[in-house]
Amino acid sequence: MSSSTFQIYVGMALTEAPEEFRTTFQDEVKSALRVLDNVEMLDFIGLQGGTAVDVFKHDVACTTKANLCVFIVEHPSIGLGMEIMQRYHTKRPMMIFAREGQKVTRMVTGMLEQLNQPLLRYESAADIVRLVDAFRSAFLEGVGAPE
Repeated sequence: MSSSTFQIYVGMALTEAPEEFRTTFQDEVKSALRVLDNVEMLDFIGLQGGTAVDVFKHDVACTTKANLCVFIVEHPSIGLGMEIMQRYHTKRPMMIFAREGQKVTRMVTGMLEQLNQPLLRYESAADIVRLVDAFRSAFLEGVGAPE
């Protein structure tokens, strides 16, 4: 990774999430993020590849090393919760999104309140990309860049 490359990991429910969310929506978000300047996407293995141990090690590595983790939390997922907690313990930046009107567990909202961070609501993939791009730009310019 060059010093100007910004690594993003997107975590979201897969196993019990609706098909459209796992495929179309995920592709919309990740495709739009990939074309941002100086972005390297760190992808999860998903439901098909690797062993359970491969998935665990890979996702822990991604949630640890990314400059920013973007978590989309409107569908319950134990794995996603594990990724969020892993990231929480790194004390590195994360943005947590849920679709407008969707319920979110109080474990997540309580963590965000403790971190003094908002739960970011969206209506479309473009909303997520816009907010992530603004964060990325500020980070790369050193304006309020997190530790």
